[in-house]
Amino acid sequence: MADVSTEYQLNQTDEYVNHLAKVEETNAAKASENIYNDQGVLLLAKGATITEKVAGLLIQHQLKKELDQTIHVSNSLTVYDILNQILELVESNSELNLLHQQMDFEVTLRQLLFTKPIPSQILQRLTVMSRVMPEVYQRSLFSAWFTPLIAKRMNVPSHSFFSAFSAGLAHDIGLMHIEVEAATARHSLTYQQWRAVKTHPIVGRIILENRKIYDLDTLDAIADHHERSDRSGYPAVKAGKQINWLASIVALSDQLFEIYFDPEYGRKSLQAWIPFLEVNPATFGTKLSDTVLGLLKDPHISSHITSDPDLKPDLKKITSDNTQVSALFSVAAEINDIATHYPRSRLARGITDLIAQLRWVQDSAGLGSDHLQEWLEWSQKNPDTNDNIELVEIGELLADLRWRFRRLWSLAVELSWSAVLSAEHQTSLEKLYAQITPYLPCPGRFDLESFRAEAQADNTEPTPAPSES
Repeated sequence: MADVSTEYQLNQTDEYVNHLAKVEETNAAKASENIYNDQGVLLLAKGATITEKVAGLLIQHQLKKELDQTIHVSNSLTVYDILNQILELVESNSELNLLHQQMDFEVTLRQLLFTKPIPSQILQRLTVMSRVMPEVYQRSLFSAWFTPLIAKRMNVPSHSFFSAFSAGLAHDIGLMHIEVEAATARHSLTYQQWRAVKTHPIVGRIILENRKIYDLDTLDAIADHHERSDRSGYPAVKAGKQINWLASIVALSDQLFEIYFDPEYGRKSLQAWIPFLEVNPATFGTKLSDTVLGLLKDPHISSHITSDPDLKPDLKKITSDNTQVSALFSVAAEINDIATHYPRSRLARGITDLIAQLRWVQDSAGLGSDHLQEWLEWSQKNPDTNDNIELVEIGELLADLRWRFRRLWSLAVELSWSAVLSAEHQTSLEKLYAQITPYLPCPGRFDLESFRAEAQADNTEPTPAPSES
């Protein structure tokens, strides 16, 4: 895999060339002018198609001009295509359409698509994305709809709606510069894959900045869309006040898309968004979480998405999940004790901030508590007295909380590879995150065996963000 760094240059070639070759049959990419390397050597004549063989040649060179300026992708998406695809995505899902209608959003959406032209280079990249990473493309369409919809709900100035739309649509453009396997992996990433994935927000920002029509909010939103207000994000592990406001909406949009559509997590119901937001009140900023919760609990919406009263809770599983969450909190306390020894480490501070938020959820909702455990065990023995809706909601809260501990696992793993840790703490931390692993809702983000040695050899902390306090 070509290594994508934060020093990305627009005229360097990388995995994007291979993606162009993969769509040769449906969207052939042809040279719109002669393509030269940075030494002036002709690599591809005008009119030639980027095939697999040509891609193998181009990827070895630094180009004289940015590749986007020297190619034409056939049958590229148009603004009308994007509008129709967004509307199809929303209108084919009745609950999403309910939000769409409640916010009277179709007129706004149509206006956004024609406020400014979408640069042809961005349309070309989205075209290739739709072919080689269709799930990522669908997520981008969803975010292009949901991000400005929530911006409208938050009563931000209307001129910011275009920034919200643009950031939502193009936020994952940087993924086009890494392999499909890495860009779409849910877990078990190798070290080199993780390094590449972590840089895609910065690469995306650089690409859009060169188009010259996007404002600072759009660019910063793309750069920050994987940062989290509880410091559990990447690439810079920023604190909440350092994160662009629009980035948090894009980030939340991605998460809600996964909850709704993702086969590994998805539940195809707006109702499933509510427990996620309730156990993540500060992950994306409380104002944003409260805004979305307020929309979902609006009587015009909530009356259509309430839980099925006939739904039977799996009480045995809920009780087991509560036991596991209790164990996770115990391990988290020990991880926190180690992290507090390294206040200058961004990863360690991310851990302590995240655990503080987890404890707040525990204190406010009682999840993982002995009291809840006793009540659940009593409920198993007295099924006739159970409130099924309440039990289902508790089960959803516990399930979403376990996903949040997966973020803690990732931070703990990365910290254990950091050079700042003492050998004793490194050994202890490795044992602790190993204790968490069996309780995760799915395998962790990293393939530990494949790249522990590589990560320790690299020994780098995230690049610091400016003006950190």
